[in-house]
Amino acid sequence: MIILLTNDDGIDSPKLQFTKEILSHYGTVYTIAPKYEQSAKSMSLTIGGFDFEQLDEYTYTILGTPVDCVNFAFAGLKLQPDLVVSGTNNGYNLGIDTRYSGTVGATLQAQYFGWKSLALSSDRKGDTILHQELKPTLDHIFSNGLLSRKYSLNVNFPREKFGRSNGILETTIHYHTFHYNPTIEGTTFKPNRTYIHEGNLPENTDTWAYAKGYTSISKITV
Repeated sequence: MIILLTNDDGIDSPKLQFTKEILSHYGTVYTIAPKYEQSAKSMSLTIGGFDFEQLDEYTYTILGTPVDCVNFAFAGLKLQPDLVVSGTNNGYNLGIDTRYSGTVGATLQAQYFGWKSLALSSDRKGDTILHQELKPTLDHIFSNGLLSRKYSLNVNFPREKFGRSNGILETTIHYHTFHYNPTIEGTTFKPNRTYIHEGNLPENTDTWAYAKGYTSISKITV
């Protein structure tokens, strides 16, 4: 299997390197990642071209966005991967953030090209659950035939405070409303948005799984 790995945290992300290590159990991994962090870039791309650097036979870094990485694989390297993986992201991509996310944006570009794709996201506060759950979750996705060219999978692992995953759930996306407590200091606006209020979340959604300590797998379409 040929796997294309990208992210929005940049080529030096430890979570990217761990994900590459695990993916290597399943096939040949080509890594094409931004040189610098590109969080919240969604499906933005660079007009007019961008510079790239080849680091080894299977690894490239570019001065661009996650979508640029996928475009470079398609049109620059002429790759035809069996699977595109974006992540593992340092932080969660749930609800409306799936539409802002550069991590998810890369998978949607892959979907546009007709490739199977999935996005991975985990807690900023550590890697214990990611290290425990990444391979079992990938095995679950592969063995249950969850991949498709018609949609991308968005995977979020539980928070570190749970110590382990309570299980894997196939969920829907809950486009929750953020709460804002903005401040303006001079000419600087700080939105100070509150992430997820856990009191009354719809069951079997990605935000509900986040609150209850499950690994969530949601389908997203372009």
